[in-house]
Amino acid sequence: MTQYSLQQVLTQYPPNNFGLKLPLYQHKALDAITGCRTQKMGSHGQYCEQGHLCGVFYNSCRHRGCPQCQSVKREQWLADWSARLLDTQHHHWIFTCPHELLPLWRFNRAWFQGLLFKSVAETLKKLFADKQHLGVQAGFLLALHTWGRNLSDHPHIHCLMTHGGLDDAGKWQQPRSKSLLPAEVVKRMFRGKLIAKLKAGINKGELILPNAETSTTVINLLNKLGRVKWQIYACKPYNHGFGVAKYLARYMCGGALKNHQILKIKDGQVHFRYRDHRTKKMERSRYKIADFERQILRHLPLPNQQSMRYYGFYHPSQIARLNQARLSQGQAKYKTPSLPDWQAVMDKFGLTIDCAICEELERQAATDNKHTVVNSTRH
Repeated sequence: MTQYSLQQVLTQYPPNNFGLKLPLYQHKALDAITGCRTQKMGSHGQYCEQGHLCGVFYNSCRHRGCPQCQSVKREQWLADWSARLLDTQHHHWIFTCPHELLPLWRFNRAWFQGLLFKSVAETLKKLFADKQHLGVQAGFLLALHTWGRNLSDHPHIHCLMTHGGLDDAGKWQQPRSKSLLPAEVVKRMFRGKLIAKLKAGINKGELILPNAETSTTVINLLNKLGRVKWQIYACKPYNHGFGVAKYLARYMCGGALKNHQILKIKDGQVHFRYRDHRTKKMERSRYKIADFERQILRHLPLPNQQSMRYYGFYHPSQIARLNQARLSQGQAKYKTPSLPDWQAVMDKFGLTIDCAICEELERQAATDNKHTVVNSTRH
């Protein structure tokens, strides 16, 4: 069975051939992904302990959207955050905005992306700090995904947060409810903050409006959306946050689609598979090649924009506060872990490749064995 890859699709069917007009960052990403581990990226040598050259290998592109060369980065991030996470219950919530706002998202992605992070973070910070609910500082991280599993446009924020937090006196406080925060209150506050920020941006002229739209029509839409319920998915609490962190690590870099998901290219269409989060079953979908490439490139991470952000005592600058939380849970202080290198990652997934045997050492070993046999015979 032929194993397809995103690099193969983009190389054999260049997006420019379909008349796709790409912004500069997508051109750079396309150049990186198609050149990853090819002569275009240059090469490096591998040497034995005696300094003899054993092999020459092409370099990786290291682009965040490349599904071919991000395994080491994912494993390093996961190793670091596995050491940071408290060994206590965590919650996984997902914040989405109505699809009626997708035109605004597409025309103002960088601006909208920052707004989405701010709205979620401000909502959680305010409710965690409110003494009516908890009155604590919690630890949480937010991860942005812009796609659905079928590659549709579906911007949403994944949130991993601790079940409780530190009060002003530095003592750990548990929430009164198993659900951590009242979901309806969270929904209304998130909706209000996002709509208010969007309106402010429109009034200040900071947004590019979609074709045929005016500021009045967009504000009318926002008023309408302010009267309907928004969707927030609150998963059941987990005994530890590692499982969610491992899930997020798979999507934090490497793009919206992994190579093993591509099934075939037939009749001008790319067929791929994905796991539907509703049915929990593997489903299949297909796009015309041009539409497939458009969706892949659309979901690339923006340059100089973080896809994951950290808050509370999970922020990297709050190590002292994190240690205070760990000690309150009877856990050792955080120590910077040793991160796995590429060889350790290859070993973990059973992908270790035997390096070429150094010919000089092989000849030396053969000579030594020969002398040993001769000497043994003489004795």
